[in-house]
Amino acid sequence: MVKTATVRGPRGSYAKTAERRRAIAEAALEIVLEKGHRSLITADVAQRAGLSEPGVLYHYPTKDDLLLAALRLSDEYEWETMPLGESVRRAPARAAESLRRINVVRLHTAMFGESSDPAHPAHEYFKQRWRAGDERMVESIRRLQEAGVVDAAIDPFRASRWIHTAWEGLQLQWLAEQDFDIATELASLIERILGVSMREIERAG
Repeated sequence: MVKTATVRGPRGSYAKTAERRRAIAEAALEIVLEKGHRSLITADVAQRAGLSEPGVLYHYPTKDDLLLAALRLSDEYEWETMPLGESVRRAPARAAESLRRINVVRLHTAMFGESSDPAHPAHEYFKQRWRAGDERMVESIRRLQEAGVVDAAIDPFRASRWIHTAWEGLQLQWLAEQDFDIATELASLIERILGVSMREIERAG
């Protein structure tokens, strides 16, 4: 009986901690979406999350930690609706959809630049994010190759890197200019990289 109580106690504590961290991340993401990352302050996050400011700082000691939590949650929402193998086909539409969450894109861009410093809290996050994105894109390209849509001689890893690099570059340019259709441009680049039209990719499902 004592043993059971000992086991259940930490589990309940861990669950409560995870719940609080999630509530804080959700509050931070809401503020970023509404006001932009520069307007985020700990007191506002605490109020939305229903916690004290020291409570928020206990879980996320710095503003960068809070902003990173918001980015992670945004990724989670985006990727949980992305079936495996769909990365190539959906990339242009996802690029356009991302720009409708412009404040998240601005946060992503700001933290991406700062994360080049290995000591920055977002350094490991971006490394893992690139790897995860490449894994999904590589799987998508391989399925297209197996279906005979994309030339089997194309290196899926290299093609994935080129696609993601093109996407990131177009997004940066769009933030500065906002005078072109990012979905159209990214689709055109994907066609050149994979040597097949988006129409054929769409038909392959």
